[in-house]
Amino acid sequence: GAPALWGEANYTPLERTGARPTLEVNGLQSGYTGEGSKTVIPSTAMAKFSMRLVPHQNPREIEELFRAHLQKHIPDTMQWKLKNFSYGFPSITDLSSYYVQAMEEALIDVWGVPPVYPLSGGTIAAVPVLQHALGIESILTGYNLPEDLVHSPNESLHLPTWSKGITTLVHFINKFQKRL
Repeated sequence: GAPALWGEANYTPLERTGARPTLEVNGLQSGYTGEGSKTVIPSTAMAKFSMRLVPHQNPREIEELFRAHLQKHIPDTMQWKLKNFSYGFPSITDLSSYYVQAMEEALIDVWGVPPVYPLSGGTIAAVPVLQHALGIESILTGYNLPEDLVHSPNESLHLPTWSKGITTLVHFINKFQKRL
């Protein structure tokens, strides 16, 4: 329902929403928010942010840059604090790895079509940790439909799709073992 798309002009909407670094305002709280009008000026405000990082960005460095930006732009007449709840390093998977190739073959075997490799932002903080610790690629597959409303209060799973996902993983394990 947005009247126009916004973002970096040199990138497609898909790249902007999935492959570029972001800063999102997830929540705002301040003042009177009930029905009707009030002429009260709030004494406090809160904003909750999250950021999507991309390869070669360090979350600690990005936090310090953000903190410095706030310090520069928030007037000295205001008190503020920034609280970090969590962070995770970005990761990207090498599509030419034999792990990914084994999964691609398994997906073709079960679904009959090759997979689509979208660059998409998401936060699974364990992924880069495991990639670094084990020295192997992480493969993330999704077996859900748009109407499953993933991460929403009424999330669901289409059981036939989920079942094919399990079958795909069995094919992957068999192909992966043959490559070892």
